[in-house]
Amino acid sequence: MFDNLKQEAAERESVVNNPDAIMPAAFVSFKTRWGAVVCSQTQQTSDPTIWLTEWAPEPRDVFWENLAIPYFELNMRRLVMTVALFFLTFCFMVPIAFVQSLANIESIMKVFPFLKPVIQE
Repeated sequence: MFDNLKQEAAERESVVNNPDAIMPAAFVSFKTRWGAVVCSQTQQTSDPTIWLTEWAPEPRDVFWENLAIPYFELNMRRLVMTVALFFLTFCFMVPIAFVQSLANIESIMKVFPFLKPVIQE
């Protein structure tokens, strides 16, 4: 546990002292749970892309390099992955449906009549 605390302190010190380490993200702690819940469930500004609030992960669960990704780019990545998943799913459905239609012997004989003597033997 102390090793993790030392790593966090070292990372915090390197971020504070590095002028290139400024990121559009912050971690905020609250004295009460009520304050944290109110902050996490309210919109902080009229532009929803400026301040986004959500529950913070544990420090060891944060991939620190990803904090510097802009909100627009993050949404574009999600959109690209959603579109790619959609097309991959439907591109694989066609061959799978074809193979599934050939799953029984009668269907194989209808589609490939020249295999009829081999199948009946």
